[in-house]
Amino acid sequence: MSEGKHNLGNLKHHKLSCRLSVVQTKQWLRWALAVQIIVPQGLVATVALGVLAPSQDPTSAPDREALVVLAASSLQDVLPVAAHAWARAGGTRVRFNFDATSRLAPQVFRGAPADVFISADGEWMRWLEERASVDPLTVLPLVTNQLVFVVPRDAASAPTTAAELERSGLARLALAGEDVPAGRYAKMALEMAGVWDGLASSVVRGGSVRGALEWVAAGEVDGGIVYRTDARAEGRVRVAFSLAGDGFPEVLYPGAVAAQTRNRERALAFLAFLRGPEATAIFSEAGFGRAAAGATPSLQVPSSIVDPWSAVRLSLVVALGAVILGLIPAVAVGWMLARRDFFGKSVVSMLFMAPLVVPPVITGFLILSVLGRRSAIGGFLDGIGLPIPFTILGAVIAAMVVGFPLYAMAIRGAFDTVDRRFEEVSWTLGVPRGLTFRRISLPLALPGIAAGAVLAFARALGEFGATVVLAGNMEGETRTIALAVYSLLESPSGRGVMWTLVIASITLSLVALLGFESLSRWQRRRLEDHHVH
Repeated sequence: MSEGKHNLGNLKHHKLSCRLSVVQTKQWLRWALAVQIIVPQGLVATVALGVLAPSQDPTSAPDREALVVLAASSLQDVLPVAAHAWARAGGTRVRFNFDATSRLAPQVFRGAPADVFISADGEWMRWLEERASVDPLTVLPLVTNQLVFVVPRDAASAPTTAAELERSGLARLALAGEDVPAGRYAKMALEMAGVWDGLASSVVRGGSVRGALEWVAAGEVDGGIVYRTDARAEGRVRVAFSLAGDGFPEVLYPGAVAAQTRNRERALAFLAFLRGPEATAIFSEAGFGRAAAGATPSLQVPSSIVDPWSAVRLSLVVALGAVILGLIPAVAVGWMLARRDFFGKSVVSMLFMAPLVVPPVITGFLILSVLGRRSAIGGFLDGIGLPIPFTILGAVIAAMVVGFPLYAMAIRGAFDTVDRRFEEVSWTLGVPRGLTFRRISLPLALPGIAAGAVLAFARALGEFGATVVLAGNMEGETRTIALAVYSLLESPSGRGVMWTLVIASITLSLVALLGFESLSRWQRRRLEDHHVH
């Protein structure tokens, strides 16, 4: 009778433990759904704030006298110097917003506070003229730039002409994104040289020209095409040759007064100063040339360059890969933190949680430092034909590392709900610990493991920062949903495709939710039936 009561008590306790496990996993699932839905909402919010926001009055800022200048990021080293000279000559203070031209132009169109807009190519300026977002009577060609091919400073050899690029055996060639002027200029130059078709498979795309330059400087690629002015500012690279002159596109920087300005006269005066002798000397020292008065653009504003279904497929592959790759480590870490007491356990737990609070871009940089070509591990992997950066495997690793804390902590919570007495009884009966783990601990923890897998899957679907640093943003290779939405923010015709991706992301989240709920119910029924019988 006493034994029966004891068994009944164990059964009740176990049922309670199962209920607690189910409740806990449902809580984790709510977090998973929140993670996945919040991420696309954040992307949509970015669009709403950066593209759909109503116009603001620049004079509402604390510094009412300052000019607001939106300018191409390749001017961020020289324009502040010119602005300082302008202030010495009696001009007002200038506040700058530097970014890719393809991101700034839509902001100007949507009414972002701006007095002056300076573009890295003429067609984006023409695009704004056609939409009455800049005053066409104020458009002035300011300066020119050149494209150059750069290699790491310690490179043993380098091609000396564009024609040699195809024969040089480059494994990786870094260009700016195809949706920003520097990337389109570079592609046009290679097409004019007749080598694009042979090099296209080796191209890796950075989000900006500075991103491509950083990859070259870090030695993660064999070479890259950037602006001459950016190359001059980076001591870790050297210029192999220029892509300038006859047969190559001229990089033109026009400026104009924004239509919504309240400071038209001062904006005109600032543009005139930039065309004057003092500013010209400053630009020349930085490597820029003076634009001819009648200079015309070479580029066309791109239409949407994103294949939404390719991004969806890649996101699914990356998310599933992150779940599979992280499964065994997450189970091991979760079990260790739940079942083992050791010196420094709190420190170890915090280290595993670090990717959850460290900015993903920094996480991506740290992974690149460990697995990049210049590291011991990355160099070895590259030597055996298993490179990590700029591959889909790199995207999987980035997503796995960023989502690992959620994965491991959910599993830790699952093992915490498993009654240790079941394991102790098994051990006293002579069952090996490994077999006990497989037959008792692991089955009872399965709901929490499933919850952790859902969390990791959801986090991987929304991963951006670490992926763009480690794997780049390459169409059909590493461009996931989040990266595709980021690229579409720079495309004036990408709105429909962007909504397709947002809907697809939410749909995937709901499918994950339904799948897990079914798994949870099945697991609960299985455990209850097992103990009843």
